[in-house]
Amino acid sequence: MLSGILQLLNEHGGALSVQEISLALTIDSSALLPMLDLLERKGKVSKVELPCGSGCAGGCTKADSMTFYKVKRDD
Repeated sequence: MLSGILQLLNEHGGALSVQEISLALTIDSSALLPMLDLLERKGKVSKVELPCGSGCAGGCTKADSMTFYKVKRDD
């Protein structure tokens, strides 16, 4: 499953939200989050948190954030 996450992120080429990864791999986000945390600790992915701005269709507040993950590139 970890390789599937990395493959999906590589194919996408950018950052994906937890929800997008969850839907693409048909896995519950509660099971996905520990795997993403492990990949982050191993230095395979980067976690990007963006503050929710005004006009968000999801009904979030300014205190909320959206979490995305992307593959770390070796430069």
